[in-house]
Amino acid sequence: MKNFEVRFYAGYKGKETPRSVFIGDREFRIDKILGRKRVQDVESGEVREEFTCQMEGTPARLTFHASGEWELTFLDVEG
Repeated sequence: MKNFEVRFYAGYKGKETPRSVFIGDREFRIDKILGRKRVQDVESGEVREEFTCQMEGTPARLTFHASGEWELTFLDVEG
C-alpha cells in the first residue's frame, strides 16, 4: 500500500519508532511494536528497516527503504 504518511516518536537520534499511520485523512494508531529488524537485499545491497507492529488490533509490517520510500503491508492472521 502506498500514499500514506508515517508519524514517528522522535528521540534524540531523530526518527526512531513509528507511532501512527495516516491514510487519507484518517489516523491509525500503532499500539505495539512486535519486532524491528534491518534487512539487506542480497542482489541490490539495499538496506531496509522493517517494523512488525499491531496497528489498531491488526498485524502489519512497515518497511522503510534507503530511498526514503515506505511500504505498508497488512499481515494475514490464521484463526
